[in-house]
Amino acid sequence: MIALLFDVLPLALGAAVSPLLLVGQMRTLTAPGSGMKQSWAYATGNVLVVGGWAVVGLGSGGSLPDRPAVGADPVAAGIHLVLAAVLLAIGFRSLHRDGGTELESPGPVPGGPSLARSFGLGVALMAGNLTSLVLYLPALQDLARSGLAVGPLAALVLLVSLITLAPSLLPPVVLVLTGAWGRARLRQLCRWILAHQGQINAGLCFVFAAYLGRSGLARL
Repeated sequence: MIALLFDVLPLALGAAVSPLLLVGQMRTLTAPGSGMKQSWAYATGNVLVVGGWAVVGLGSGGSLPDRPAVGADPVAAGIHLVLAAVLLAIGFRSLHRDGGTELESPGPVPGGPSLARSFGLGVALMAGNLTSLVLYLPALQDLARSGLAVGPLAALVLLVSLITLAPSLLPPVVLVLTGAWGRARLRQLCRWILAHQGQINAGLCFVFAAYLGRSGLARL
């Protein structure tokens, strides 16, 4: 159980460090006329997509051979090495993309963006967030192959999913606790991330590609 946690938690943390999702939530929170309702609608869109990913991850993992308690795990090794290559490709692509052009503000919307629009934005950004997907799926596959009882398995799936969703769940909580001061800080952080989004995403991809590559080789 402890070894399994050490294997899946770094993947969940990597899936959570998503500048795209965080900027989307901060834009939703700080847009003129927007508020907590729109923020939670955005988060609900994220949750819906992660729920779909969980079904795919658990289903595909359940069709794979069981995870060995000790020794080599060629199935996980192959998956991790392939996904490391995918992350490298995403990272190099991010370096050649202008991060400041994504999520440009459409300007004030009378009455604020609708709940449906915020929900749709949450669905679209999470569905297109390949960095999180590439790290979340192997974590769920590892859990599905672990042979855990239903209770502990459900608890770990929930934990990994909540960590992955942290960029959309934490900002509204922080804003409730900090008020106007927190809203100003969120705007500053949003501008900084937008200015460096390509570099941030590339750096994260390279770091976790190295982690997955090392993990994959260690399981051979």
